Amino acid sequence: MKKIKLVVKERRIYFPSIPFIGITLPLNLAFKLPALQGLSFGRNAKAMVVFTVMMSFAVIAGAVYFAIKGIDPAPVWPQSATYDAARAQRLGQEQIGVGQDMPEDTQQGTMTLELNIGGARIESIKFSDMSVGKASGLTDAIAISATTGNILCETLELIDVEATDFLFNTSTAYSLQVSTTTADGLSISPTLSSDPVKYAFGSTRGALNVPEVSGGTFDRILLTSSETSTVGTISFTRVKAFGAGITMTNLQCGTVVIRGTDAEESVYGDGTGIDTPSFTIASSVKVQSSTLTGNVEKPVSVK
Repeated sequence: MKKIKLVVKERRIYFPSIPFIGITLPLNLAFKLPALQGLSFGRNAKAMVVFTVMMSFAVIAGAVYFAIKGIDPAPVWPQSATYDAARAQRLGQEQIGVGQDMPEDTQQGTMTLELNIGGARIESIKFSDMSVGKASGLTDAIAISATTGNILCETLELIDVEATDFLFNTSTAYSLQVSTTTADGLSISPTLSSDPVKYAFGSTRGALNVPEVSGGTFDRILLTSSETSTVGTISFTRVKAFGAGITMTNLQCGTVVIRGTDAEESVYGDGTGIDTPSFTIASSVKVQSSTLTGNVEKPVSVK
């Protein structure tokens, strides 16, 4: 079979005749770009090229900068957001990481720190030297609750905490200790029962690490659980709240300690008078034993 050859001559490309078709296909490359009348850069042509390139880079850089600036980075603990501890543990993470911003239409507080424990196993959750609260619109400044199942906790501590009111209900405590606490009315009436268990956290192997939060301010702090979860220690130390109080429900604790390190350090009061208790441990709290020492009722209003 005859081979086809490509011949280039004087800016023309010829394809040899194909015998069985009898066609020759010429392609003329001898063309020029049309001239633009009245436009000439002369000696400034190179400068114009450099200027055009620089402008192109500037436009691209600006577009990239504003594109990156317009992306909000994911919040990282303890920035205000919702964090899923159970998900982090399922993913094999050793420490709580990024969270999700709370939708504005469901967020009562614009600066809310929420940790959904939800089946995770956590060594400790600690808050210290913090200010919490908002002038209006909050049900609780601090809330610990489980909607399904319970939060199993070895030790729950509130040391030198101030808030407008306190409610502890529908829970168990093997040992309940309330001491050196001042309140605008005290109502402490737990039920003696053999049901409470003295929980011990045991090994920390495989437990999720939640770094302690020290300092800073939030509208509210929420610890929630949608299923039975386990925590070694939950602690609030020198945390001051206003505008709303503290609610704790559906907890099963080994030891619950509420105290002040000195007089007037553990304070609860909404200013309604001692006939309307601001500090309540309801009869729905079952305990094996309780110790109540040095607690005082007096008119108090936490603002």
